Amino acid sequence: MFAFNAEYGYIVKDGEIGELVRDVSISGSTLETLKNIECVGSELELFSGFCGKDGQSVPVSDGAPHLLVKLLVGGT
Repeated sequence: MFAFNAEYGYIVKDGEIGELVRDVSISGSTLETLKNIECVGSELELFSGFCGKDGQSVPVSDGAPHLLVKLLVGGT
């Protein structure tokens, strides 16, 4: 299970990018969400950083292409 907030996203309806949504809350089951991926973008951008504690650090990176995922979104 996961829960997080997204600064912004777009509603996609009938294959067209539509309304911008801001400050949304997204939650669900990781495996169910992965099953609901409908499209994966061709771009990939990686971001580098460091992870560690007590003065120790290890170089890490993260990133992924944009995804189109069918899910329920809530917010204010």
